[in-house]
Amino acid sequence: MGLDVCVLVMDGCASLASIGPMDILSTAGRMHAQLRGEDPADPFFRVRLVSTTADTVVSANNYSVHCHTTIDKVRKTDLVIIPAFDGDVLAQMQGNRACIPWVRRMHDNGADVASVCTGAFVLAEAGLLDGKRATTHWMAQDLFTQRYPKVSLAPEQIVVDNGRICTSGGATSFLTLTAYLVEKYCGSETARFVAKVFLIDVNKGPQTAYAIFSTQKNHSDSAILEAQAFIERQQAPVHSVTDLAAEVAMSKRNFIRRFKSATGNTPMEYIQRVRVESAKHALEGGDDPVDSIASRTGYDDAGSFRKIFKRLTGVSPIEYRRRSRFYHTAGGAPRAVGRSSPLTVPRGTGSPVVRAGAPGRSR
Repeated sequence: MGLDVCVLVMDGCASLASIGPMDILSTAGRMHAQLRGEDPADPFFRVRLVSTTADTVVSANNYSVHCHTTIDKVRKTDLVIIPAFDGDVLAQMQGNRACIPWVRRMHDNGADVASVCTGAFVLAEAGLLDGKRATTHWMAQDLFTQRYPKVSLAPEQIVVDNGRICTSGGATSFLTLTAYLVEKYCGSETARFVAKVFLIDVNKGPQTAYAIFSTQKNHSDSAILEAQAFIERQQAPVHSVTDLAAEVAMSKRNFIRRFKSATGNTPMEYIQRVRVESAKHALEGGDDPVDSIASRTGYDDAGSFRKIFKRLTGVSPIEYRRRSRFYHTAGGAPRAVGRSSPLTVPRGTGSPVVRAGAPGRSR
């Protein structure tokens, strides 16, 4: 028995995060039927694009998407996929509020739900993530945590599975999410085939490897802003928090308290993040040895640098350089990255998928 799938298309959403899952699941449904010796004209996934209001939705970048139906005509389904918002998340969600009670109703009626990127805000707004683990795009994580304190955010994860609820990270994580859903409902054979056909690398690893450190200057403490600027412009490392406090004429204790209040980090955490961000740029743009980069960014002990780098990014410096080569090419020719196995889902911290609850339904 197959699955009825509704992929939401919301005003201003990222159309790729709706159309992409539809295309992959539609193809996967036919592949699954063929692999089982069944009629591909009766695919496992029956996928519809569903809008909140009109049949035609204007998504991000003024792109019109024609949908199969609207939410008021869907009483029951097996799986709902919620795409990413584009731009101001809260404003976009407010403009699409009609979908929130519908998503809750579909879940209460038995549907599994999955979100791409900032689509997790819809699930959280519907109360479906309270007391559960979830992930969303790294740029929206601070806002998500502030707005939904009952949700346990897993910032490093690409996909988090709570059984009947899945969330995924950045917008193109729909590739990993969709491949994972194919494995979940159709099994590993179909998932491996789909991953090969669509060239999906589900081993791309933690979101933290792709996150860019925000220097957190949206506060009004002028002394702390001065300290931040001092940290960021130093070619030589700041020797101690005591020295840094002296630069802005504060006691160490008062400085630590005010710095944490203003930036969300202790001074030492901030220094480490600035150094690691500098090291990431060096790893992306050159071939200098890791030990040399460690020394330039303020670490006398290369072993300590490696530990701190991995703690903050989820990957080692060498692995970060390897991944960055996908984006920074030599001689104009892209170099492929990733493992040969198309659907190996490692377990544990930093893996693309975290199962946070009971297994999903087996169909």
